[in-house]
Amino acid sequence: MHLLSPFMFDHVVLGVNHSPVKVPRSPYKVLDAPALRDDFYLNLVDWSSHNVLPVGLSNCVYLWNACSSKVTKLCDLGIDDSVCSVGWAQLGTHLSVGTSNGKVQ
Repeated sequence: MHLLSPFMFDHVVLGVNHSPVKVPRSPYKVLDAPALRDDFYLNLVDWSSHNVLPVGLSNCVYLWNACSSKVTKLCDLGIDDSVCSVGWAQLGTHLSVGTSNGKVQ
């Protein structure tokens, strides 16, 4: 038997039974992202392991800290470029920004 997770076997052997998680019907917080482009091929948000969410809006990238709810403008690409993707490195300490001009910052 091959397992992808070492914890899967413990769950079966120990007979741990988790009760279903109850999800509230009303939102706890709402992220306001005006003019967020509705394009399936863009990756304009990415959650970090440090609870920071970058949002690419037009030609700017904003960082939202989920713990403090503070918003910081990270960069402005100028009028001739726009954000196509944002993505954190695995540890959540470095952020990549892909642009419509084919650059990665």
